[in-house]
Amino acid sequence: MIQYQRQDEILQLLEEQPTMSVKKLAKLLYTSEATVRRDLNSLERMGLVHRIYGGVVLAKYANSDMPLFVRKQENAGEKEKIAARAAALIPEGSSVILDASSTTQHMVRYLTGYKSLTVITNGLKIAEGFAESAVKVLCTGGHYLPENASFVGYQAEEMVKGIRADYFFFSSQGLTEDGEISDHSEEETALRRVMLQRAAQRIFLCDGSKLGRKCLYNVCHAADLQNIICDQPLPQKILDHIK
Repeated sequence: MIQYQRQDEILQLLEEQPTMSVKKLAKLLYTSEATVRRDLNSLERMGLVHRIYGGVVLAKYANSDMPLFVRKQENAGEKEKIAARAAALIPEGSSVILDASSTTQHMVRYLTGYKSLTVITNGLKIAEGFAESAVKVLCTGGHYLPENASFVGYQAEEMVKGIRADYFFFSSQGLTEDGEISDHSEEETALRRVMLQRAAQRIFLCDGSKLGRKCLYNVCHAADLQNIICDQPLPQKILDHIK
């Protein structure tokens, strides 16, 4: 297969599955990972794709709020490890706010065995994940965003204002070295700001692909948090901000 045909095939595969690893692309195209990386570099220079850690995402998703099914696949292994570490911090009897991010969705499997736990969430997939468990779930309601399987807006914010939780676990699209945490979604950012105010312990979940990225809407600063859980060592400048 010559180069332009292979690159066209890559774009077709990404239309079917908007994010994919280099390893999987190489297997599907019957070529080497080195060849795929060269093709991806060429496609990125043309503005058609965006490279992420270990793979690629279509450019039309890279600079916007990617759908949940795309984000859940991106760096899934790293997010799983982060989720396990986060869940280990939660004792029985706690009340926990989980935002609708793909990383917090990975936490559900580690919490379904709890006998005394209350979860407050704006994530439909997260709420559904506790259907067979003893966990008490409070869903915010509000305006539904199908691409993110999340509830946002005035009604969601008012519901959260009426509770007080022990923990808030959340993620977003970017964390700069200066400690600024940001996201592409204006509505989800607004709700996260309210959630931050209603929890005693605020913990940010961040895989390495978020480091150094800055998005349009500011969620909070690392100084507002008690902890950041990341799959990579954080710059000392960020750690110095955490309470």
